[in-house]
Amino acid sequence: HLVLYIFYVVSFFFFQAEDGIRDAQESRGLGDVYKRQETIPTETMAVAETTSRLTAIVLGASGSVGEWTCRALDGRSEFEHLVSINRGRELDWLNELQIKVTQVVLSSEAMANPAELRKATAEACQSHGVTHAFSALGIGANTGKMSLEAHRAVDVEANRGFAQGCGDSDVATLVLLSAVGADPTADENGSGTAGGARYNRVKGESEEAVKGSGVRACRLIRPATIRGSQHTPCIVECLEPCCWCMCLWCCLPSGWRGIKIADLGEVMVLSSLEGPSDEHLTLEYEQFQDLLNKRAKQHDGYGSMS
Repeated sequence: HLVLYIFYVVSFFFFQAEDGIRDAQESRGLGDVYKRQETIPTETMAVAETTSRLTAIVLGASGSVGEWTCRALDGRSEFEHLVSINRGRELDWLNELQIKVTQVVLSSEAMANPAELRKATAEACQSHGVTHAFSALGIGANTGKMSLEAHRAVDVEANRGFAQGCGDSDVATLVLLSAVGADPTADENGSGTAGGARYNRVKGESEEAVKGSGVRACRLIRPATIRGSQHTPCIVECLEPCCWCMCLWCCLPSGWRGIKIADLGEVMVLSSLEGPSDEHLTLEYEQFQDLLNKRAKQHDGYGSMS
């Protein structure tokens, strides 16, 4: 059991929350009070009412989580229009979705400039009446080899620019893909590998950046291992359930349990339809399961998210 425990912890630090988030040359197109924004208890999550069909804007659709977020939006009757901000090119698979799609293509230089990204985001939101925003932007591999400044440039400053553009346009809700363990007070001189102190610091700073953007309701999504991600080796996916069953269930917090990538895309979307319209909320594994269970009941005819 000790060996399995060590294996899981090591695999978490190497592969946690690295899904689809590419290196600095291929970044994907993935505040206020620290302690006020605790993880929201599942029993307090209320269903948001929608009076008309919604429009979403997505940053990071070229990565795995971004793609599955778009596919989840395509499956929700609440949304009628999807706007995607892409770097350098259109994504062919987006045009295969049933939902109306608009692709905004920015140059690499514009994507790397937070002020330009903010301006483009605001223009897209205002032109298309965007109500909900989703960011899966971040670095997907080799974060341990990057400088702190390079890591912050994507995870913090680019997300800040996107969020500020949404705030400039009165977007109601913004959902950010973060990572379990995110902490803006963690040691910036620690390891930059997923799960390391510097990595958690940058993720925490990213959360604070979007919370301070002017968007009234941010949903901060903190997954651990993402099963089905291009960055998660098959051996980790296969052994994780066995580890939990044999010895880890009671040894590690539930927030460290993994989630399938398709379910994570669903969580990104469902979280935008939940909770108060004027508060920032953090969601981890327990809240993920609450949302997914509500979705399952909806499909079984026991209720509706809208």
